[in-house]
Amino acid sequence: MTFPRILRVMLLFLAVLFLADAGVVTANSRLVRVAVLRDEDHFTIALDGRYEVVDYTTGARLESGNRLRPTLVALDKGKLRLGARVYDPVRLIIAPRREDLVSVNDKHFRGNIIIINNHGENITVVNSIELEQYIRGVLYHEISDKWPLEAIKAQAVATRTFAIYSMEKFAAHDYDVTNDVYSQVYGGRNSERYRTNVAVRRTRGEVLTYNGKIFPAFFHANSGGVTEDASELWDIDIPPLKGGVQSPFSVDSPHYRWRQNFRLKAIQDALNARGYHLGLIQEIRVEERNKSGRVRKLRVITRDGKEELVEGKLFRDIIGPNVLKSNKYDIEMKGWFVDFVGYGWGHGVGMCQWGAYGMSMMRYNYRQILDFYYPSSNLVRLKDAD
Repeated sequence: MTFPRILRVMLLFLAVLFLADAGVVTANSRLVRVAVLRDEDHFTIALDGRYEVVDYTTGARLESGNRLRPTLVALDKGKLRLGARVYDPVRLIIAPRREDLVSVNDKHFRGNIIIINNHGENITVVNSIELEQYIRGVLYHEISDKWPLEAIKAQAVATRTFAIYSMEKFAAHDYDVTNDVYSQVYGGRNSERYRTNVAVRRTRGEVLTYNGKIFPAFFHANSGGVTEDASELWDIDIPPLKGGVQSPFSVDSPHYRWRQNFRLKAIQDALNARGYHLGLIQEIRVEERNKSGRVRKLRVITRDGKEELVEGKLFRDIIGPNVLKSNKYDIEMKGWFVDFVGYGWGHGVGMCQWGAYGMSMMRYNYRQILDFYYPSSNLVRLKDAD
C-alpha cells in the first residue's frame, strides 16, 4: 500500500471516528453518498438543531452552533462561503449532532451533508446517509406506495442491491449514486411513506447476489413482454441479467403498448444537434433487432439519397427516453411524419415493475418475484444488518 493510500485510509478512519462521536454513524453503518446537487454555483442550507461544520479531510471541527438558519452557500473567489464565513477546505461536512434533518434548497435529508468545491468552478452537494434510510427515500419515487406490499418489498431488495453495487463500484469517486433516473430517484425525508417504510423494514439487509457477488439489480417500468439482455446496453454479462424472461404479467399495464407521432423535421433537428449532418428525412427503417425484439440499429435515409446508421439505444437517448419509451417498437412512415408503435417503458433489463405488480396481484411473494426476474440469483442478508 502506497503512502498516499495509507494517508487516505487514516484520514477516512479519523473522520468516521469523529462522526461516530457526534452521534451521526455507528461502527456497522453502511453509508450511501448521494449527489443531490451538481454543478451548482449556490444553494441554501438550514438545520433546526445542534450542528458542526467539519473539515472533511482532517476531521477538524471548524464551527458549531445550536441552529443553522437558512444560509446561502456559494463560491467566493474560488473558496466556499457559508453565510458570512469563507472556508479554505475544499470539502466540508455539515453534521447534525443528533438525528435532526438538514434542509438543502427546502428539501429535507437525514444524515450528513458534504459540500464539495470543484476547483472553484461549481459545487457538488452530497447526502451521506445510512443505507436503510436511503432506501426509504427512494421507494416512493420508484414504485407506488399503493401497490401490494410484496411488489414494494421486491423493489426494496432491488434498490438496496443496486445501491451497494454502486457503493462498491464508485468508492473512489465523490459520490456513489445520483438522485435522478440515471441512478435511482431519491427525495430524502420528504419522500418517505408508511407502506414503503414497512417494505424496507421487512426486507432489512436483504440483497441479491450471483456467485457470491453483488450485481446491479436493474429494473424498469414495463418490459413490453420480454426482458432485455444487459450486455446489449452495458459491459455486463451474467445469467440474472441475461434477459429473455417472458413476462405476461404486465400486459394490462397502461405502458404495455404505446404510439408516438413525430415530425420528421423534428427528428432531423435532434440528430443534427448531436453531431449528424442530415438533410430532410425521407424514411426511417429498422435495420437490425436483437433477440428480445428491441431495435439494435436504424437506417435513416434522406431525400437527397444519403443514408446513416444509428444505434437504437443512441437514437432513443437523442429523441428522449420518456418520449420514445423503449427500444421495442415498429415504425410506420406517414409522409412528413412518422409513428413509432412500441411496447414497454424503460431499458427492459432486470425486474419489470408492472410485472411485479401483476405477480403480486396473483399472490406471488417478493422472493418469487425476484427469482423470476433475476434467474440464478440468490437472496441473502448483509452480515452487518440488524
